[in-house]
Amino acid sequence: MTESGGPSRAHRWLAAAWLALLLVVAGHNGWLWLGGGARLETDILAMLPQNRQDAAAQDATRQLADAGARRVVALLGASDWSDARCAADAYAAAIRASGLPLALRYRIGARESGDWLGFYAGYRAQLLGDDARRRLEDTPVPMLAEQAAAALFQPVGMPRQGRWQDDPLNLYGQWLGERASQSKVRVRDDRLSLSDGDDHYALVMLEQQGPAFSVSAQQAMLPALAKARRAALAAAPKARVIEAGVPLFAAAASTQAEREVHTIGAGSLLGILLLTVLAFSGVRPRILVTLSIAAGLACAISLTMLLFGKLHLITLVFGASLIGVAENYGNNYYAYRLGRPAHDRWAMLRGQRSTMWLAFATTSIGYGLLALAPFPGLRQMAVFSVTGLFAAFVTVLCCLPFADRGEMPFNRFSRTVGNWRHAWPRWGRNRFTALSALVAAALCLAGLARLHANDDVRALQNAPRQLLEDQRRVGELMQMAGPGQFFVVSGASPEQVLQREEALKARLAPLIAAGKLAGVQAISDWVPSASRQSADRALLQRVVFASGGVLERAAGLLGQATPEASLPPLRPLTIDAWLAAPVSEPLRPQWLGRFGTGYASVVMLRGLAGPAALPALAAAASASAGVRFIDKVGEISGLMRHYRQLMTWVIAASYLLVLAMLWRRFGRRAWRALLPTLLASVLTVALLALLGQPLQLFTILALLLILGMGVDYGVFLLADADSRAFLSVTLAAAGTLLAFGLLALSSTPALAAFGLTMLLGISLCWLLNPLFIPRI
Repeated sequence: MTESGGPSRAHRWLAAAWLALLLVVAGHNGWLWLGGGARLETDILAMLPQNRQDAAAQDATRQLADAGARRVVALLGASDWSDARCAADAYAAAIRASGLPLALRYRIGARESGDWLGFYAGYRAQLLGDDARRRLEDTPVPMLAEQAAAALFQPVGMPRQGRWQDDPLNLYGQWLGERASQSKVRVRDDRLSLSDGDDHYALVMLEQQGPAFSVSAQQAMLPALAKARRAALAAAPKARVIEAGVPLFAAAASTQAEREVHTIGAGSLLGILLLTVLAFSGVRPRILVTLSIAAGLACAISLTMLLFGKLHLITLVFGASLIGVAENYGNNYYAYRLGRPAHDRWAMLRGQRSTMWLAFATTSIGYGLLALAPFPGLRQMAVFSVTGLFAAFVTVLCCLPFADRGEMPFNRFSRTVGNWRHAWPRWGRNRFTALSALVAAALCLAGLARLHANDDVRALQNAPRQLLEDQRRVGELMQMAGPGQFFVVSGASPEQVLQREEALKARLAPLIAAGKLAGVQAISDWVPSASRQSADRALLQRVVFASGGVLERAAGLLGQATPEASLPPLRPLTIDAWLAAPVSEPLRPQWLGRFGTGYASVVMLRGLAGPAALPALAAAASASAGVRFIDKVGEISGLMRHYRQLMTWVIAASYLLVLAMLWRRFGRRAWRALLPTLLASVLTVALLALLGQPLQLFTILALLLILGMGVDYGVFLLADADSRAFLSVTLAAAGTLLAFGLLALSSTPALAAFGLTMLLGISLCWLLNPLFIPRI
């Protein structure tokens, strides 16, 4: 075909080359997703700058998360222990009968209890609690001897392990008692149990066998748990069941997301298809536009994976939201095809090419600026976004005309929508302009006066209330340490790590005494440092077993000869021996092990009084060598604040660069394509503030998309006064509102904030842009 009536040879070769590249990209994506080559990063801290990341903190968070990601805790309670026990037995039997790969733990036999005590028995001569150590150091030997003699005749006291002469003060029994006091869980009738006042609970622990955060496994678990609850209540009608665990929250979130996809997603799809049929009298244009968007996303995924080696989940979610921007190019092409003969499409495309290139360039500026930020996550989002937009844009230019066949006459709907442009009032020196300006100014002043930011990640939580209450209740009953705040302790050797843990606990003792903290959960509680074990053994030898010591004096008070007793040789309890034993299972995730050139562990907190205690905890860490206090909630909230602030500056810089680019094309008229989007964004923020919505990261992300889409609307309208331009803008805005505006109905706070911002912003862009475009 000739240059005037069809594609040039260069265009044909370019289209063929682009199609070949898309086939390669499709193969690469197939290998990534089907062949297991895709690495999806879900850790939000991976988006931080490298020099701000603490690898030990990340390892600690990941290890603690993995430990809890598969575990569900069920408490079967009743005022009578027999009812609680029957309910637990029925619950456990139902779980076994489900056939699911769930490891069940709720019975502890005498042998297991004996193994637990037997492990420490060999080290008893070097295990002293803090109170016992102070008692030996501060109490005169004669008084200690009297206490040792009197203990033989007391009917009630700390359970004694072994012979009296081996431990006359029962210091080992006291050490075991202190360890047991860290948890309310006890063994009763060979079952794990705990009591709270007059209520008795049997404890059942479940653990998924398989990959953590497996959505299918979590979903399969819910019916089994429901059946187990029914079985428990049938066996003991007066019992009550409390369940908690990360899989329950994850399953609730996935169920909610699935429900919203089916409702909001289906409504969005049907609405977009209906618009396409009404405007273009068929679904072929929609299919081809969707393919161009899919090509953009596939290219973005491939290039991001090649450059970064992995793809962050947030990048993928944000990139998917670019559908609304990429759709503008396809809609613009088909809007201008209406009423033209099929052979004119090449000439039409050449006439529109410069405008489409300008729309692409102005949109890409904002996303490209993200690459300048020192945040790895923002750089990845920049590459993904610009690549996706470029690929979708090139697909429309190169390939869409070849797939476009047949005539596309104007129909009543498309003609009516295109002519709406003439119904818009004029913006100028008139009453409408003055009244509109006053209303807009009043809204902006009122809204901006109420504007506030909230980056607290807890505000994004939307778990069912009953699930949150059960989780809180289980934590209270079991005195569980929370994973939100903890200390990371590092050292050159395991011994140094344990010594630093012990020093940290000493610094935290005043906070515990003041009630700011109920206690800590540390590995050094169970494996003292070798130096501490050696010092405690020497103290025990000097005060109790030496000549004139407690044992000799107590025997004299009892009128007996001094029994033959001596301490066994020092054999330090090592971290390796402890880790290899079953007794370490509950705390094993707290040992990070080898890290860099040293080792690290985690000290967890129990019963944190509230946020007011966090500065004191941070001060205790800063005063201790090799200790860092980690506040995960505060750290993630701080990360979101940094992203929000940085992206706000990116948006401001984008407006300036877009204005410069528009000036080159439109000269003094450039403000007409940009000002409507700026006003729409300011009004959107003001309206959100009036609605009580805080400024947050997801609001800013939506404003960045609004800038890209709104300026496109202005460019298309300012470049051509044809009714087709307004039809193109209207279809693009309607598609965006259906795709993302409906997210305002989501019960997920982040999606609702994003959707509401898009709903207001895109609607205002569509309303305001025609006001500033002069009529011909």
